[in-house]
Amino acid sequence: MDFINDLNLADWVGIVGSFLISLAYFGVSSGRIKGEDPRFQILNLSGAFMILFSLWFRPNVGAIMIEVLWVVIAVYSLSKYWRKRR
Repeated sequence: MDFINDLNLADWVGIVGSFLISLAYFGVSSGRIKGEDPRFQILNLSGAFMILFSLWFRPNVGAIMIEVLWVVIAVYSLSKYWRKRR
């Protein structure tokens, strides 16, 4: 349990971000949120930004790449949703 003592604020932000992304997928998998629902994309976008924040302090190229892709996908999906609503 020593590793918990080594976690800093950035690590905790990343952990919360991981939970947000997991919550989004649970919502879709359980049928509580639809994939095109903006809540799904906002959870993914928020989680990805939080993980990217943590990766700023402990970089990992592969993890950074996937989180950037999640941001791009979420922004694209949200913009598509908002354009459709006009």
